[in-house]
Amino acid sequence: MSSKKRVLVAETLEQAGVDLLRDHFDVDVRERTDEQTLAQIVGDYDALMIKTYTRVSRQVIDNAAKLKIVARAGSGLDKVDLAYAKEKGLTVRNTPQANVVSVAELVFGLMLAVSRKLAAADRYVRSGEGWDRDRFTGVELAGKTLGIVGFGNIGKLVAKRALAFDMQVVGYDPFVDAAGMAEHGVRKVETVDDVIDAADYITVHVPLLDSTRGLFSTAQFARMKRNAIFINTARGEVVDEPALIAALKAGEIAGAGLDVYEAEPPNHPELLTLDNVVLCPHIGAATREALNRMTVQAAEMIIEALKG
Repeated sequence: MSSKKRVLVAETLEQAGVDLLRDHFDVDVRERTDEQTLAQIVGDYDALMIKTYTRVSRQVIDNAAKLKIVARAGSGLDKVDLAYAKEKGLTVRNTPQANVVSVAELVFGLMLAVSRKLAAADRYVRSGEGWDRDRFTGVELAGKTLGIVGFGNIGKLVAKRALAFDMQVVGYDPFVDAAGMAEHGVRKVETVDDVIDAADYITVHVPLLDSTRGLFSTAQFARMKRNAIFINTARGEVVDEPALIAALKAGEIAGAGLDVYEAEPPNHPELLTLDNVVLCPHIGAATREALNRMTVQAAEMIIEALKG
């Protein structure tokens, strides 16, 4: 029997990271592993790599007698019971830098798609209904103000791209001072309401915490400009989805671009019927480059943890 340490890759991941692990360990790869199955088999492994679907619950951690590290190929750790892992001395790592370019680029994809009605225009041409270009008159990004809520790694890259589009940028983040934002060409404001008051476009880049859950709800949407376009590629629960739907239906805001939802797939059918919203299936990190970086970085963390 092999004396190598064992690693479980609990769902389908890019081959580059898997191959890197196999240079050092015995590696088992599963297409997808539900929580009950993981709890039954996790005791055989020294390390666990996850990405999107795998839930590392209290039960899984209790059964992980040999486990030294859980490495997530991605940024969010909401599917891991972090408090219990810490209590049990289990290391949990993620790869927050790996997907920042991909998410920042998607923000602009959504901004352009909503502003220029690209999804509706595509459906119209495919339908063969006619050639009424006037119905797809849009707006330019140039000269508009972008408001960024959450000025971390992704927020900084979004700001850089906004400046290249000749936009003005304001930002809110309680952990970044005015000088820190000014270095990136951004004017710091003191509250989310200040962002709302200034911005034609608003993009959210905050983690899901008790303080950010429902950060955008009825009062915030009512305060926005009627031409405002709202973008969310962060976490769905940051937004009160029924409040957003109501604002879009009432014309309180001009449109929205969403990559994340309160429930995935979305469980508000009305959202799917709106013409002034562009919807993506949580693809912010879904580029070949980002997926490879995430998997390789997660593999490197496992190698470091198990080889010391």
